Amino acid sequence: MLRSLWIKVPTLGLASAAFWALEGGVAVAVAAAVLLAGLGALMFVAVHPNTRLWAPTRFRAPRPTDAVALTFDDGPDPASTLQVAEILAERRVPAAFFVVGERVRRHPEIARALHDAGHLLCNHSDSHGHTFHFSLWSRFRRELKACNAAIATVVGQEPTLFRAPQGIRNPALGDVLRELAMTAVGWQARGLDSRCDDPEAIARRVLEGARPGGVLMLHDGTGLGGLADRSATLAALPGIVDGLRARGLRLVRLDELLEVEPYRPARG
Repeated sequence: MLRSLWIKVPTLGLASAAFWALEGGVAVAVAAAVLLAGLGALMFVAVHPNTRLWAPTRFRAPRPTDAVALTFDDGPDPASTLQVAEILAERRVPAAFFVVGERVRRHPEIARALHDAGHLLCNHSDSHGHTFHFSLWSRFRRELKACNAAIATVVGQEPTLFRAPQGIRNPALGDVLRELAMTAVGWQARGLDSRCDDPEAIARRVLEGARPGGVLMLHDGTGLGGLADRSATLAALPGIVDGLRARGLRLVRLDELLEVEPYRPARG
């Protein structure tokens, strides 16, 4: 939370200086403009998935490479996750699945199938609730620890990688990520497939946005604020994989791309 002071203190200082140095309506207008600019900066940092101000964040490889990594959010989902896994198996692509803890507890067999197939299971919060972004330290601890525990029942270890729902992080979440020694993962390109039902548009966004070393984001889970149907993602995925390879890009697992250890002993 202290890192937010880098924006808050200068904003309040400048607003106060303007209020006292100027007169009348001009003072009020300038002070208000400064406060709005500071608020805008705080909002930008919160919603930008790749900013590192609040917490350690990775969205691309640490060194030049010809590889990219596919990641999937919001599962495990009995309607679509195993179909995603089938397409990946056919094309021999490893992936990282940012899973929701309560869904892992409901569908442990799907999570186990992903792990057994060589995919990563990473933390995507325990509930993916609509109020998640308005939480503070205690709830963030509960959410992250509960999801870690759910993953540990499948993997035998807990994950070190986390992606916030919608990629939004506030200063308190950043504090908890540091406390738990977890790394946030953003993305370089995404298909916007949680809200798009056009396979060609999904594939085009990913292929146009992908660059060597980048993390790519799609969804295997339905609902949670998005579409209740992943058929467009399933239809787009083969073309995405083939298109990336046609550009000379290798598809590797996220931990290999980022050069990190994806799991550690469960902390309890």
